Amino acid sequence: ILDVTRRAAPARMMAATRSGGLRWAVRASLDEAGLLTSTVTRTGPDGTAAFRVPDPAPRHGQLVSMWMDRNPGTPALLLLHTTPDVVHASAVLASGGRRYVWLSPVTEDFRLRFGAVPLPAEDPLAGVEVRGRLRGLRLIELWRPPGRPDRIR
Repeated sequence: ILDVTRRAAPARMMAATRSGGLRWAVRASLDEAGLLTSTVTRTGPDGTAAFRVPDPAPRHGQLVSMWMDRNPGTPALLLLHTTPDVVHASAVLASGGRRYVWLSPVTEDFRLRFGAVPLPAEDPLAGVEVRGRLRGLRLIELWRPPGRPDRIR
């Protein structure tokens, strides 16, 4: 992949989702140095909180980078930044269930796709499954439930 210098770009809405009375909005921008910053804003009955995710782009051949909002008492939010090659992503839960992650179109300024999905508190994230046009299906395991030595299916 050819590294091209990024120019400053104003904040844009890249993803939005809701669950359990909460709303999340993901905005991305480039600063004057060309560094990507994603800002996640969570709004709910108790007010609004914002989180900055500095330069979260995937590195060194990775297909995806991820960040989670894990505020106690609220649903967790998984934020994905993927390479343009990724066309499908799912959060894989400890139970084996999956949550589809809607991915944005590739944004020219950022050369990434963005996606966000709320996760159930009672079923922790075990991995992320991504499908790329060129690299096929990949499972990124984060956690293996006790008593399950095999791969998550």
